[in-house]
Amino acid sequence: MFLLISIFEHINNKNQPMSFKIFSLQLLGKIKPVEKIEMQRELLYNDFKEFNKVAGSKELSDFIELKKIIESDEFKKRKAEIQALHFKNSKEHNQLHEYEKLKNSKPFKDYFYVNGSEDFRRFQALKESDKIKEYRLLLDFIEKGEYKKEKDEVALDVFKNSTEQRKLKEYNKLQKLPGIKAYFELHGSKQLEQHNSFYESEKLKRYFELKNLPNSEKQKHEEFKKLKKDSEIKSYLKFEHSKKLKLYHETADSYNLKRLNELKTEVESEAFQKRVEYLKDKKKFEKTEAYKKYKRFKELAADSDVKFFLKFEKSAALKNYYDVKDSMDLKRFMELDAIVTSDEFKKRKAYLEDDKKWEKTDDFAKEQQYLEMKKMPHLIKYFNYKDTDAFRFFKEWQVSFEDNFTSGRLDEQKWSVKSLWAEGLPGGNYSMPGDLQVFTEGKNVEISNKLVIETRREKSDGLVWQMPAGFVPTEFDFTSGIVSSGKSFWQEDGIFEAKIKFNPVKEVVSSFLLQGEKNSPRINLLEMGTKNRLGVASSSENGKLTVEGLDISNLKKNKWYIFTFVKSGSTLTWKINDTEVLQMNNSLVNFKMHINMFSLVIFDVPGSKLPVRFETDWVKCYRKK
Repeated sequence: MFLLISIFEHINNKNQPMSFKIFSLQLLGKIKPVEKIEMQRELLYNDFKEFNKVAGSKELSDFIELKKIIESDEFKKRKAEIQALHFKNSKEHNQLHEYEKLKNSKPFKDYFYVNGSEDFRRFQALKESDKIKEYRLLLDFIEKGEYKKEKDEVALDVFKNSTEQRKLKEYNKLQKLPGIKAYFELHGSKQLEQHNSFYESEKLKRYFELKNLPNSEKQKHEEFKKLKKDSEIKSYLKFEHSKKLKLYHETADSYNLKRLNELKTEVESEAFQKRVEYLKDKKKFEKTEAYKKYKRFKELAADSDVKFFLKFEKSAALKNYYDVKDSMDLKRFMELDAIVTSDEFKKRKAYLEDDKKWEKTDDFAKEQQYLEMKKMPHLIKYFNYKDTDAFRFFKEWQVSFEDNFTSGRLDEQKWSVKSLWAEGLPGGNYSMPGDLQVFTEGKNVEISNKLVIETRREKSDGLVWQMPAGFVPTEFDFTSGIVSSGKSFWQEDGIFEAKIKFNPVKEVVSSFLLQGEKNSPRINLLEMGTKNRLGVASSSENGKLTVEGLDISNLKKNKWYIFTFVKSGSTLTWKINDTEVLQMNNSLVNFKMHINMFSLVIFDVPGSKLPVRFETDWVKCYRKK
């Protein structure tokens, strides 16, 4: 379970054949420049954001509604009708004539007189007042029998023969029972306590023991006679055979005692006593809400406002007002009045005589608005994308991990500068036999709008894992770095990708690996240097590395590429610049993985090639929504 790839692994795989596939894909232009890929991605994502913004906008809903209106048969018909309109024999001409005829009729004149009178205004104000509402409610309360019903119910509430009277009688009767009296006299008394205490005494036990012996045992018989005369024993026996104690024991668990306690709780309660007080009150009805309502009704019936309201409500003038008010003629008159006195009506006459009346309608404005909106670039783009699969990726996937390395320093919430297996070790990072570098803890990691792991020639002390000795202190000639997401990000199925500069140096292995809790199997998103490849790497127990994958040595050197790995169950897919280059099935990669990026030195590096820079522009991972 070690992260690092030993020199032994690489020596055993250095004969892997070059792949013609990468050469062919580049030759045929299948692997597009990374700049073009990123630009297309950014444009598509910006279009997706714009699409969503437009999709949820009021502007789009307005446009769709306008389109529906403009293209409807009703709109086309309305347009034709408006362009054919004239004032002579028009609806407006007929409306004006009908309005004047109604306005001069007698019922309407009388209606408007009442409607403008002071009495009517007073009546209207009172109609909605709390005073009249209260009067009507109280009138209903009295006339519909509620008042009489409540009065009769209160009259029936008397103490005599009530449940409360019966319970009080029963309670008083129980209190007078001899057994009850004896119980409460003895219960908790000192006499009963002493009596019960003496029952356990050795003296009494001895008395009963001697009492049952035959008279022949003279010596004991004398002792019995002496105890028989003992004042405590005599007092005990007298009380034990008393009628009072007998009654106490008979009553202790009796129904009468239980019933008395039940009644005592009830009759001594505040609610019971208030109920008895209420039943005995001969003026209880005068204290009811019903009686208060009755008194209030009498007060309101004598009120001047109420008298006026009731009189005006029955008047002939008001009856005539309501006859007209509820008539179809008045409704029609009001409709016509609103029409013929409006500015719109006045403008309508001139409009009907205007040869350009269509251009002055709201429909014309809607039509113009629709035609203008139809030319808007973002709406054109929206409908071009609508009902296509162009945004399928954004709808199905969500970012689970990403870093653009723009903060100027390594994000410690996302990355560790130790491998997963070195995290818990007191010595930190370590190397494997054959590795010529020591992994520093962040000194060889640079963040400058990209992640750079720099391999340098410099002396440094570190640890090497040697079997069976364990960790052995060693001086190294080279330093390098490592970053890991082991403490923050793990994922099994999904998309893992990074933009990395392909700049292999054959003496150094630079890797972007996806690993589980064990070293093998692992996913090479990218390995470059001694070997340039991607695929699934598995290590045997003796350290021999087997890589099932694709040689990518034919990629153009010192160029940026987007390397992508997609896992869906046992199906594994690799892409370079969005072009699929490898797919396989492997059911052994069935675990969550984390990211490791590092460079290790397996051969001495000439000074002309130093420092070796392993550069990553960004890392991004996705999972299904």
